[in-house]
Amino acid sequence: MTETTHIVLVGAGHAHLHVAANAGQLIDAGAGVTLLSPGNFWYSGMASGMLGGEYSDDDDRLDPAALITQAGGRFIADRVIAIDREQRLLHLAKGDPLPFDLLSLNLGSRVDAPSISGIEDAKGVWPAKPIDNLYQLRELLESALGDSAPLPRLAVIGGGPTGAELAANLLALSERYGRKFDISLISASKRLLEHAPRSASAWLAKRLRRRGLRIEMAASAVTYRQGMLTLDDGMQLPADHIVMATGLVAPLLISELDLEHHPHHGLAVTSALHTPYDDRIFAVGDCAWLKDSPYPKLGVFGVRQAPILLHNLVAHLKNTPFEAFQPQRRYLSILNLGDGRGMALWGRLWWAGRLAMRTKRRLDHDFMQQYRP
Repeated sequence: MTETTHIVLVGAGHAHLHVAANAGQLIDAGAGVTLLSPGNFWYSGMASGMLGGEYSDDDDRLDPAALITQAGGRFIADRVIAIDREQRLLHLAKGDPLPFDLLSLNLGSRVDAPSISGIEDAKGVWPAKPIDNLYQLRELLESALGDSAPLPRLAVIGGGPTGAELAANLLALSERYGRKFDISLISASKRLLEHAPRSASAWLAKRLRRRGLRIEMAASAVTYRQGMLTLDDGMQLPADHIVMATGLVAPLLISELDLEHHPHHGLAVTSALHTPYDDRIFAVGDCAWLKDSPYPKLGVFGVRQAPILLHNLVAHLKNTPFEAFQPQRRYLSILNLGDGRGMALWGRLWWAGRLAMRTKRRLDHDFMQQYRP
């Protein structure tokens, strides 16, 4: 390929941070590299701790513009609203159409919000993504905690790892101020962390209840009106703010590409991380669907895909063989419980305590530090 080859990285996700930091390899191979993202990278691994007051907003975010420009590429602060594959053009929300020769999508995911009557027009509803939602919620809650007025009542919908972790850190935020939020966690599942060992679920539920969390399992919210959530069994729970943590699905843009995709899982890709019918378009992270070996929407997979994506973009430029990505079957996941303890999960094994949390802090710090200027 010629030196005019233009690679556009859309989205500043886990994998694109690595590619941006190493854009010099692409430039040396004869490409120009542009990273396009509407704003900062917010790290999901520290998001709950940021909500709970353990981390500042600056601890949890990076400036992708500094990363790509330092490596010799350019940055555009904008958002893609449509992709014309035939003309190889990206249509942007604010700027002029942007041409591309190779395209990589690292768009993240969005919360799969359940259908709850009345919630569409309600204020005080906070999806767990984008992550800057959680920082805005924290600012609002800290203002309330510093006031003498009655505290807002909170509800978390979702009993998976994200819902449990966010509920734990909402408790932590109020504990820092010596006050207590009225917090309810509602989940359609029969137990917290449905896919974790039962002993881990039981331990976590007991600990969170002891700290004051109300847990309603095997229940679904059906209506939300005038600060009241009504569940499918008729129970009513007060909630001035609702945090939605009901699972993640692919962004809407994926369904508009006229390429094979799944509305929840994302854009179909091969093990080489490009689409089956157009090897000029790559996708990684939560927006990609590896059909033969599906993986959960967790940041660890984007991190593992990053060096393979970089290699394969260079290989496309040099017409050399691609590498294959094979997701690992077991992976370490550590929940931040907001009280100095963590819960580590590794397949069917689990352990909890301060050592788990120290391990998580070190891993998160190391990840962020490698991309600091």
